[in-house]
Amino acid sequence: MAKKSELTTNIINLQGFRSIAGYMLESQNWLSSVNERDDVFQKMMDDPRIGSLFLERKNRVLQMYGSFTQTGNRKVDEACEQLLNFNLFYKLNNTLLNAVPYGLAACEVKWRFVEGYFVPYDFTPIPRTALSFPLNSDVDFMTPILSYKNLPLDNEQKFLIHRNDDGELRRWGRPALQMCYMFWKFKSLGVKFWAQAAEILSAPSILALFDARTDGEARKTAKELTEAMNGWTGGSSGALGNVRDIKIISSQINDFNTIVETCDTQIAYAVTAQSLTTNQAQYGTHAQGETHVQTFDSIIKGDAYALQLTDQKLVNAFVAVNFPGEVAPKFDIDSTDFAPWDMVRDAIDRGVPVSLSAMYRKYHLAKPEDEKDVFVKQQAGFGFSDSSTDFFLTR
Repeated sequence: MAKKSELTTNIINLQGFRSIAGYMLESQNWLSSVNERDDVFQKMMDDPRIGSLFLERKNRVLQMYGSFTQTGNRKVDEACEQLLNFNLFYKLNNTLLNAVPYGLAACEVKWRFVEGYFVPYDFTPIPRTALSFPLNSDVDFMTPILSYKNLPLDNEQKFLIHRNDDGELRRWGRPALQMCYMFWKFKSLGVKFWAQAAEILSAPSILALFDARTDGEARKTAKELTEAMNGWTGGSSGALGNVRDIKIISSQINDFNTIVETCDTQIAYAVTAQSLTTNQAQYGTHAQGETHVQTFDSIIKGDAYALQLTDQKLVNAFVAVNFPGEVAPKFDIDSTDFAPWDMVRDAIDRGVPVSLSAMYRKYHLAKPEDEKDVFVKQQAGFGFSDSSTDFFLTR
């Protein structure tokens, strides 16, 4: 059994890993292995299939509301609720979620003084190509450097770094685009060849069959027929002498459509971990559909849970700047993994105590501004009431 002093002692020193950093599974090393540059990720995002799937994945997270777990310090809690609102986190997360396809996203936090508080109001994205991880550096192993200024982005009140992390100490994160590269490449080459084939084979070929007594006569007649038919265009008509039959030879390139569909399906698996809800499924059952929806939802929740860890750093910075020494409230992205509303309603009907503030925060019910703004449903009086009018809804 370990001693208590050993439990609090860090054995692994990440700074020592710098000597073997070249052997780590970084996206830069992977790009080199496939003879590609950073711009290949942007080319992949221009693919309609890939771009739309990542946009759907991103929008699903951006549409989730966030809430704060109150600390008990009313001044701190109210300032966070009022000044760190949905629109602010939407703007921030719209930048940070680029880490999902690209592996890493960074931004500078812009502050201004509003009503006695320093408040973040905007975020400037930092291109990944402007960042580096020099081997000979004194900064933390996972902290990127702004290359042209040689500036470590280690001030969390000014810079936020978000990674699509897989727990493998990848400083550049794990780009989700990496998983669909092979099928994107195969699809790109297939479409290119498809276009070339369509240009050559889209018009049917014409074959004229005729009789000839000698080889010389056959060659002469074939040359004359070929020259005559080469001049034909759409809607042309003509007559050929000494021709026994005319045959049309059409070329089929439909197999290329199968290649594209197969690649798109595998890309859907790479981006969303399923295909049924993102591809046309002719024989998909209702049970399969529900399973695939749940699988996609789990991917979305994973993105949200990872993102709220970075969002919490902004909350911590806001509290540290404006309320030094105070505890920051916990920020949660509500991914609907709490009790469904019908369960909460049944609990209320059965007298089980529930949190009123949680119903406003988690279920986003419209909180009354004052007593005059309150509407409460009353039990029906079936036409009998002490008052002259029987109200089903009273103010």
